[in-house]
Amino acid sequence: NDHLCLSESSECIAPKVIGIEGQNVTLPCKYNTKKHGVSAICWGRGAIPNSGCNKEIISSDGTEVTWRSSVRYNLLSELKTGDVSLTIFNVTEKDSGQYGCRVHVYGLWNDEKYHVSLTIEKAPVPTTSQAPANVTITEQTMDNHTHCTEHSV
Repeated sequence: NDHLCLSESSECIAPKVIGIEGQNVTLPCKYNTKKHGVSAICWGRGAIPNSGCNKEIISSDGTEVTWRSSVRYNLLSELKTGDVSLTIFNVTEKDSGQYGCRVHVYGLWNDEKYHVSLTIEKAPVPTTSQAPANVTITEQTMDNHTHCTEHSV
């Protein structure tokens, strides 16, 4: 949990997350609700700017998701507990790069910022050739279908 060291300073080593193409990946982001109360948050691509989120992809008012740029972006945890980790469904290599999670803490310059870097690796390709098996299956299914239609008439 090296991203928790951000509680005092807003700069720290960003956790690195590795995802496999076509799978789901979760980028960690948590804040202290006892200290700050339930806070609005946003996630964006790249470094976090002075205000808001860069190239914003999803935001929440603290209890539910209020906006997202794609259905692939999700906050699946119990938001009220301060766990605002971002889950990206069906990742591709385009998803690689830096992400920023911003917690809107009340007051000037109090916002907490968390950076996460994401690397997407290609899914391993199975080496066994499955061509013959597939051919048989397709023929069978086609036969069955013709069979069914004759009966139902």
